[in-house]
Amino acid sequence: MRITDARTGQRTEIHPRRVGLLRATVDVGEQGHPFGLGDLRALVAGDVLVRTCEAQGMQVITELVVPDAPAEKARALLEVAGRLGVHPPARLSTRHDVDGSNRTPADLVITSRSPLRPGPASTSLLVAGPVTAPLRVRPDPGAEAPASITVDGHDPLALRLAFLEHAVTAPIRLTDDDLANASAELARWRALVADIAREPSGPPEAGMIQAGFDGLNEDLDARVAVRALHALEARAALPDGTRFETYVRLDQILALELGRDIGRTPG
Repeated sequence: MRITDARTGQRTEIHPRRVGLLRATVDVGEQGHPFGLGDLRALVAGDVLVRTCEAQGMQVITELVVPDAPAEKARALLEVAGRLGVHPPARLSTRHDVDGSNRTPADLVITSRSPLRPGPASTSLLVAGPVTAPLRVRPDPGAEAPASITVDGHDPLALRLAFLEHAVTAPIRLTDDDLANASAELARWRALVADIAREPSGPPEAGMIQAGFDGLNEDLDARVAVRALHALEARAALPDGTRFETYVRLDQILALELGRDIGRTPG
């Protein structure tokens, strides 16, 4: 896996200090400010990292680092992240905990903060781009973000899909139309997967799978994998069993719950 290191601007290979085990830190939030969509985006990027590495035989241990704040704020962040398909980190720490420890440095830090304070030269840095959403992605009135971040009228995973449709480091300006389109895409894909799941299984389309992983291994770029979902929708000539297994394989990384409607009675 390679990233463009935010500290050096150079393409760099991620080399775990321990063979087969990657240590990753997701560092989010600013002292005195509520968590926001950019922090959720960094958490989604960390989740994609874990899923991509584990699908290729590498274990990942993740640590979430947050500002010194009441624990319930971090738990609220993780609750919202869970609705976006993010697995809980192995460890939750505050910056005070990290600064005062002699633990082994992470192999990769993913953050929503830029610039980040200096860290070990051996640790690579990926900065998730900022997110602005002027319309419907917002906290409920009177509640503190991110516990109440909602996507009004849309599947919460539409927000995850919207993140995955952009390069990790690129800024995103989300609109209500973007989220409506992402929700509609998820609904179509889930209906299609539920329909073709009834057909005999077949081998996945190897070219699409490989292209998806090639993109993910370069700056955690999920856009090729998302484009493959669109291509599968259009390629009706492919055997249904092949289309189904390809959707399932890609969704192991994208985590959009494309198999959610399998076995459900329509209507």
